[in-house]
Amino acid sequence: MIAFEIGGEMRADRLLSLMMLLQNRRQMTAEELATELEVSKRTIYRDINALSIAGVPVYANGGPGGGYALLDSYRTTLTGLNENEIQALFMLTIPGPISDLGVSRQLKTAVLKLTSSFADEHHEHANYLRQRLHLDAASWFQTDEPEPHLKTVQKAVWQDCQLILSYRRSNSAMSERTISPYGLVAKASIWYLVAATEQGMRVYRVSRIKAVQMTQMRFTRPQDFDLAEFWVGWVTRYKTSLPKYPVTLRIGPDLVPVLHYILGNNAVALVEQSQPDSEGWRIIDYTFERVEEAQAYVLGMGASVDIIAPEELRIRVVKLAKDVVAHYSR
Repeated sequence: MIAFEIGGEMRADRLLSLMMLLQNRRQMTAEELATELEVSKRTIYRDINALSIAGVPVYANGGPGGGYALLDSYRTTLTGLNENEIQALFMLTIPGPISDLGVSRQLKTAVLKLTSSFADEHHEHANYLRQRLHLDAASWFQTDEPEPHLKTVQKAVWQDCQLILSYRRSNSAMSERTISPYGLVAKASIWYLVAATEQGMRVYRVSRIKAVQMTQMRFTRPQDFDLAEFWVGWVTRYKTSLPKYPVTLRIGPDLVPVLHYILGNNAVALVEQSQPDSEGWRIIDYTFERVEEAQAYVLGMGASVDIIAPEELRIRVVKLAKDVVAHYSR
């Protein structure tokens, strides 16, 4: 790492930029450097002199077609990145939801340009990481959702242009609306659009957009809007708003070892916190979203579970069990 004995952080940044320009473009005139760095040619002459004093092998080629250049054998880690930071940089190229936006190739090209000044051994990091780290952003048993309008939505987000959407709601009803797209969020490989509407802020699942038209109408994004902060708050409110159907269950000892496959780790934690009775059964309070969901899960657990409450669930499970027996007794 080269240390410049100069005054001012701005000049240090300019000297590093000058070095990167010469390293990437091989040779540039004082006028070209001055234009690129938005300074005078006199400033460039002083900066070249400062680099020489610092030990950077920069030299001048006189005559037509000449300019300033670095020795061909000269390389420096201009970014000052350490090994861990270089690995983190290459992780940007690991496949993930960002590839849905069609920027994978550009991202890899940008990383390649940024790392062009690294020593040869650092270029092995890309292959090293590919062989040791892979990101699969999809949840288990989750099928890919077609998102044919994602790039149009992304373009509107980038350019602050309003969109006209034909959108399928969760109940399959269709609606058309004009929105101001503020940002895109990828959650477990599913893309969501955060937008402002006449009714306030809304979140749309991109895969449910059936048609989209990007308008020429521009909107003004609030200066205090923070996408990440909004998303955290929205997720919290969404979880709180979900339907809740609380039940009290008595779990048999033979069900405990496989309970995490059925109800997940939250139920297992509840079982572990409860005290077993003399026969090893444990009582837990668990929350489903709907009575139909509770009915299906409880029936699937058979005689290894007892319904303590509510009575409505017990009645529904008994009726469904009788219907199943009648159906298969024909």
